[in-house]
Amino acid sequence: MLDKIRCGDRNFMKKTAENFAVSETTVRRYIRDCMDKGLIQTDEDSPTGFRLKTDMAQWQLENDGTLEEDTLYWKYIHPYLESCPENVRDIWSYAFTEIMNNAIEHSGGEKISFMIRKDCLYTEISIVDNGVGIFRNIRKYADEKLGIKLNAEQAAQELYKGKLTTDPKAHSGEGIFFVSKMLSEFAVWSENTVYTYGCDDGDRFAQSHLTSYYTKMKEIGTMAVMKLENESRRISKDVFDEFAPLEKGFVRTLIPMREMCPLGEPVARSQARRILRRLEQFQEIIFDFQGINFMGQGFADEVFRVFQNRYPDIDMKAVNANADVQGMIRHVRQRMAEERQLPDE
Repeated sequence: MLDKIRCGDRNFMKKTAENFAVSETTVRRYIRDCMDKGLIQTDEDSPTGFRLKTDMAQWQLENDGTLEEDTLYWKYIHPYLESCPENVRDIWSYAFTEIMNNAIEHSGGEKISFMIRKDCLYTEISIVDNGVGIFRNIRKYADEKLGIKLNAEQAAQELYKGKLTTDPKAHSGEGIFFVSKMLSEFAVWSENTVYTYGCDDGDRFAQSHLTSYYTKMKEIGTMAVMKLENESRRISKDVFDEFAPLEKGFVRTLIPMREMCPLGEPVARSQARRILRRLEQFQEIIFDFQGINFMGQGFADEVFRVFQNRYPDIDMKAVNANADVQGMIRHVRQRMAEERQLPDE
């Protein structure tokens, strides 16, 4: 019920009654109890007539070379999280300090602003700088160091892979990858382009915070928005164990195909080559086909035959693939198997 109120579902009362097989009178009693406990309050502007009571604070600091991300966390953020379980505090400590460090050391901005919103269900934290912008930084690095031309959208897609940093001598390129996997929702906004992970509506999620900064920041280079359940059962160690076991390092990556192909289904070899760029750095690649209905033969051949032949020691897996996608993978892998059986000329 509280989640539906938070989302502004005007039919929350009826849906709650149906879901729990109770009367709407009982639901109204729940509402009164929640109001008495200070969890919700009336809001004439909300479609539900209510909103969750929210604690919110915002700070703006000069990025003058003295800022330290751990000090900022303990001084400003931790006091709002003391009632949360230890695993939640651990995740927020890692996520905040990683993203704040990016703003301090990589943005080139003179100002950093950050904000926390906490209600009875979720905590959201956003961090904004007025620097050059993360995607512009990635594009510049790709052009100068890798000889690759990227647009903002393609630069954002590189973040899904991990192991990307514009300062390889000082950073490993792991921060955003692991932060995104620990949180329930994560978004990065820059140049009117949004990178998201775990978001049903990434644009809305980003815009809900972006408007809060326009009056305080003349320019916005990059904004990161993070969200986590206050009673989440997620454990930061589980994410590291899944993708970077201690004895091996950061060897496994997850490629969300729907996000990597936002304009349509994966069909072209050029799409595949963009997605495969830098993936030879990993020992295992998991392609998540959730939300993909069709995969073209050219795309499948480039990924599961050409690339696999080039890097036979890489373990390539497909998850959440429908029957058509699985069939196409089998088709190109069968061709690869037949080629390996042909006698040398």
